[in-house]
Amino acid sequence: MRLDEPDQETGNTPDLADDSLSAEEQLLKRERLAAIRSVVNALPERQRVAVIMHKYQQMDYRQIAGVLKLSESATKSLLFRAYETLREQLKEFVSGSRG
Repeated sequence: MRLDEPDQETGNTPDLADDSLSAEEQLLKRERLAAIRSVVNALPERQRVAVIMHKYQQMDYRQIAGVLKLSESATKSLLFRAYETLREQLKEFVSGSRG
């Protein structure tokens, strides 16, 4: 079996580097991920934990509220502030990589 051929059982191809991205695009993607990780890690602890649970662990507001011992409305407010901070701190990076 060749690495670029789909597996007979699953139909999936093995994990390979994404050949559709140039080396420059792959570098930009890595830099973007590093910037996001850095900004998320710089958030206040409760905001950081809430973002990680919401974005990366796919938890809903009710679940996050239970873990953080907050009301759902307080959780929504916490996440809103966190995402506003992320948007503000990453806007120049995101807009700069589009152009």
